[in-house]
Amino acid sequence: MKLDSFAEKIFIMRWSAYLRYLLQSGSRYSVHSPFVYNLVENVFRDKQFHEYYLVAETVRKRMLHSDKIIQMKDYGTGGDNSQTYSAKVSHIARYSAKGKKNGRLLARICHYFSPNVILELGTSLGISTLYLKAASPVSLVHTIEGSPEVAEIALQNFRQAGFSDIHLHIGSFELLLPELLKNGLKPELVFIDGNHTKEATLGYFSEILPALQSKSIIIFDDIHWSKSMEDAWEIIQKNPQVKISIDLYWMGLVFFRQGLSKQNFILRA
Repeated sequence: MKLDSFAEKIFIMRWSAYLRYLLQSGSRYSVHSPFVYNLVENVFRDKQFHEYYLVAETVRKRMLHSDKIIQMKDYGTGGDNSQTYSAKVSHIARYSAKGKKNGRLLARICHYFSPNVILELGTSLGISTLYLKAASPVSLVHTIEGSPEVAEIALQNFRQAGFSDIHLHIGSFELLLPELLKNGLKPELVFIDGNHTKEATLGYFSEILPALQSKSIIIFDDIHWSKSMEDAWEIIQKNPQVKISIDLYWMGLVFFRQGLSKQNFILRA
């Protein structure tokens, strides 16, 4: 079946972005920062199976077999404006939730840095949340989800996994994020996985920036999702407070640690 012109453009653009990434990405031997080299060796190249993967992957398996149909809210540009549509839980688990490879990478990053406070924008079914929480059980986790029915399933997944202390906030990022930050939230690891537009991504970054500490990390999902997301990533890299940025294609990491020289890396994980 022939792809329509819009889908065709998206496919070509993402394939071009991936080819460009493959050509530009370096190995650990091209890394001269001890901080980044240790991250590559201990996290990106770690192929061992870790027990903390199991919680999220057990939930994903269950969600992939769910025939339940729920109502999803799409906030688009954010705020109070939203559109509602129906979706099968198994479809969300297959196409929207974090996949095994990237979920495990997310977990290893979290385990390596062991942040005191985690903030996630985009809970979905809670699979990525559980990768983070299981990898660092002592971390305080706040996660925001815009769709009430999706959030309810995530909440059930948290309880069944034995993590009743995850703080799930239901509503748009634009309304809830400022409220959490105003109440003194100081996240050490932020995972942004929602509203993949340049304007929204830069808006979240600007809002979160004043609350960060030197050891904080922000992980942006799907930085090559679109030209506008690539533009946002380029602007974020150039921010003077960002010391290290790492492009892993499927996600981008930024670090703010004092004492590090400002460098941008394109690496494979």
